[in-house]
Amino acid sequence: MIRLTFVFNAIHLEAARRLRRGILPDPLAQLRWATPVLQVLVLESSRLRLEPHDRQLWPLRLRIQPVVMAALALLASLRLVEEVRLPHLRGAGRALRWLVRRSPRLLLLDDGLDQYRAQPRALDPGRFPPGTPLALFSDQRDGRAPWCGRFQLLELGPLYQAAPRPGPLSAAPPAVPPPEAVAPPAAEAPGTLIVDSPGVERLLPTAHQLPRPWQLVPHPVPSKRSWPLPPQAPPAAADVPMMLEQRIAGFPGLIVVGESMALLAALALRPAGSPLLVALPASSDPHLRALVLRLASRDPAVNLA
Repeated sequence: MIRLTFVFNAIHLEAARRLRRGILPDPLAQLRWATPVLQVLVLESSRLRLEPHDRQLWPLRLRIQPVVMAALALLASLRLVEEVRLPHLRGAGRALRWLVRRSPRLLLLDDGLDQYRAQPRALDPGRFPPGTPLALFSDQRDGRAPWCGRFQLLELGPLYQAAPRPGPLSAAPPAVPPPEAVAPPAAEAPGTLIVDSPGVERLLPTAHQLPRPWQLVPHPVPSKRSWPLPPQAPPAAADVPMMLEQRIAGFPGLIVVGESMALLAALALRPAGSPLLVALPASSDPHLRALVLRLASRDPAVNLA
């Protein structure tokens, strides 16, 4: 039998990794009539990067493209697909919807901040039967939105662990530079690390108040960038999202972040006492905003713009 795992970004991939490594019991392996499971990873390769251990977890990997989806739909029609794992059906084509309808088992993967929004952006809870398994990271369990109770929640553990730790999106401990390698010269202020994310654009009119020098982490999607890159800045590396947690953990100055998973990373990973300025967009979900306010009230170094 075949298990298809669809991942569209690094968060989905990390959730799939943890399940694949056996952090939770595998329901297919517990079936009395179970036969060997063919694990197939189907990915949006332009939005994530596979590590060597991913190739061991999923020797068979396919890129999302029409011919691949047509072939998978055929396998589903022959009842060879036993389970589909995916984060959501937003923007899904006919082939993927067919796969979900024909699969005897469905498991949903964490999609980032949606579990903290009263109205999730990607996952439509009403599309799935009550009790559908939903694998979630556990960074802020008490801040989950009420709709999560519709599902059978599978706890993946926190995405961001307190330092020292491996990066949440990598298999091995990251090579974090020692403090003397990242600390600024004594005569120079630490400055500001700006994570380009929804909401930080509100700070542009008063940007001169942010301590310099600035370090900018541009949004990985060029069309979503709101903070201008400095003149003659090099193009954003494809692995910037994978490196972000290390940069946050080693930055001693002010960190500025908007509505992004980098917010949870900054709350958990930044050096103790380092200031954090959170700039949520006016359109941010009320439940998510309330969670951020509650977290900020517990930490005097956290302020909301």
